Amino acid sequence: MTKTVVVVGAGLAGIHVAQQLADLGMRVHLIEKEATVGGLATHLGKVFPTDDCALCLDACKELHDDKHRRCQYRSLLGTQKGLTLHSLTDVRSIKKNGGKFSVSLRTQPRFISPDRCVVCLECINVCDVEVPDERNLGRSKRKAIYRPVPQGVPLIPVIDIESCTKCGKCVDVCGVDAIDLEQKPKNRTINADAVIIATGVEELAPSMLPGYAYGVCEDVLTQRELARLLDTTGPTNGSVLTASMKPVESVTMILCAGSRDLNAVEYCSQACCTYSLKHAIMLRNFGINVTICYMDLRVPLHSQHYLTLARDLGVRFVRGKPDQVTVQGDSPVTIVEDTESRKRIEIESDLVVLASPLVSLSSEKKEFTVTLDEYGFFSRQGSRERIYACGTSTGPTDIPNSVAEANSVALQVYLDLQGGA
Repeated sequence: MTKTVVVVGAGLAGIHVAQQLADLGMRVHLIEKEATVGGLATHLGKVFPTDDCALCLDACKELHDDKHRRCQYRSLLGTQKGLTLHSLTDVRSIKKNGGKFSVSLRTQPRFISPDRCVVCLECINVCDVEVPDERNLGRSKRKAIYRPVPQGVPLIPVIDIESCTKCGKCVDVCGVDAIDLEQKPKNRTINADAVIIATGVEELAPSMLPGYAYGVCEDVLTQRELARLLDTTGPTNGSVLTASMKPVESVTMILCAGSRDLNAVEYCSQACCTYSLKHAIMLRNFGINVTICYMDLRVPLHSQHYLTLARDLGVRFVRGKPDQVTVQGDSPVTIVEDTESRKRIEIESDLVVLASPLVSLSSEKKEFTVTLDEYGFFSRQGSRERIYACGTSTGPTDIPNSVAEANSVALQVYLDLQGGA
């Protein structure tokens, strides 16, 4: 009898574990609260250690002879046998009934039927409503009917009903009657043999961290926001510009901006050093001067080449945690004590970029709290029978480790369920 697995979260780990289990013949329901899959990775351009497109990563080199690439932008999530994607869907409850789980879901309306839409995008073309695009720092506009990720999965648009005026132009232009502005949320329950949590992480908003001028100066950004500036699909088409649209000549990066801090987040977010180095290299390739302020550098072996290359390209490293970021004139100024020279210095730059902590998204759901540690992550040792976790839901890590853990969990789930058949 075919076993059913519910995977909560369609970031890279959730996608990989779902696809692996479907390939192994299981019935998989992949649950994603956003309109498109990919999670935090959709905000990135290139990812380490291969400099690939963020969602174009090997699912499993061993299975595919190191030649097969599963780009999630063009993946088979919508058509893969045994795998059903539920976007815009939240988990309302997870209850165990005997040896099975009853997973209650609530799906918010997309207002566009995936069964009818042919992705002609005429509805977007006729929409008159434009609002700031939150994905792109508000520095570009999007329509009330839009695609959050241009090449995302699902490919069809979604309607931001709060911005929509319901003028009816999109309804009139749709030749396949795919748009229904009166759609309502839908509830359903799935009976599953196992549940996998892959809810991922997000950047902690630096506005919660005093002293960095985030939210005060528009040229103080997070690493995710810098990634959007560096991305050719971002608000500046890949040009690195200040908020006033001036070309950037210098950037100061602050590592551990809130991490390893008893007054903020105590743990190390692990991936920050590496993606900061990746961005520093990209900036240097534009001819932009980069200074990195750090306490110490924690770069995994598979990404050591980034550190070597950054030094070779002339990235300046200042060992010391900045006291504060101030604004002088039009520019942010980083004040830091260089612990090697024992001098207090002020670094003026066009942009200041914060490597803010990666915090758990799992703690948002009360259904999960009984299995979370003090930081909101799933404890591998404390997980309940047939409730599994993978990727950054078990703690901050980089993409290679997250995908590797997803593959490992897929095998473990398969073996456990087959053994209990």
